[in-house]
Amino acid sequence: MKEKLRTEFNQRQNMIEPDFELYYYTDNNLHRVSTHKHDYYEILFFLEGSVTTVVGDSTYRLEPGDLVIVPPGIFHYSHIDTSKTPYRRFTLWISEPFFKRMVGLDQSFGYLEKPVVHEKRYHYHLDRITSYNIQSKILRLLESMHYDEFGKHVQERLCCCDVLLTINQMLYEQDHPYELKEGQSLAESLFNYIKMHIDEDISLESLAQTFYISKYYISHLFKSHVGMSVHQYIIKKRLDLVCGAILSDTDITKACEQAGFKNYSNFYRAFVKEYGMSPKEFREKHRIEPAR
Repeated sequence: MKEKLRTEFNQRQNMIEPDFELYYYTDNNLHRVSTHKHDYYEILFFLEGSVTTVVGDSTYRLEPGDLVIVPPGIFHYSHIDTSKTPYRRFTLWISEPFFKRMVGLDQSFGYLEKPVVHEKRYHYHLDRITSYNIQSKILRLLESMHYDEFGKHVQERLCCCDVLLTINQMLYEQDHPYELKEGQSLAESLFNYIKMHIDEDISLESLAQTFYISKYYISHLFKSHVGMSVHQYIIKKRLDLVCGAILSDTDITKACEQAGFKNYSNFYRAFVKEYGMSPKEFREKHRIEPAR
């Protein structure tokens, strides 16, 4: 991505903005920051490098796509194990007053307090789909903060809330593995099933067989809930996944296959129709490149 989205690392550990701050760092030699704590939430999304992070009494050897959440008042620090590979990461700071305001709007924003604050689970190794999803949302937030557009202030907060909600959803789903629950609406069951099996061969026919419901009823349900057909919904979700993948170093063809597309030509046409540009052009416009 454009060079101006990168931030030169400094040792400042206090927030300037009242609500949140987001930085994209890439370093070969990390200036040592001593063990410290602060009065805000720090969310680290690890992209690349050879890094060990210590949070509280726990030590974590990070892998690309890992998420580390440090709540207020917890001592922590990181160090680079080798400078051969740049240490690349997104660092999101969220003030406690802003966090509490979000929780006041909806308790879903505060689910992370259970695993992170109360159970002291700070480190999360994400599956490929979840990692791509969170990375793409963080990137949207970063872009909204660096480009002066109409409604910028609102857009930034919407993007930040989207990141925070997605992380809470991930934590909730890790604690509550998916299963069809009595009382869960059919629409919720269908959407969750597609989410969990997005990289598999899903169709209206297979959904009808899995849920023992007529194809007509499922089609009607999708039209009434999301305003599109089952096929359109699946394609849109797969394209969302591909976007997250190609912003990283994943090969475009591989990203297409991992998202469940069986034919590259069909994928390419769907991508251009949705985004108005080719996958390669999308990558060149949006991707964050490692520092040279």
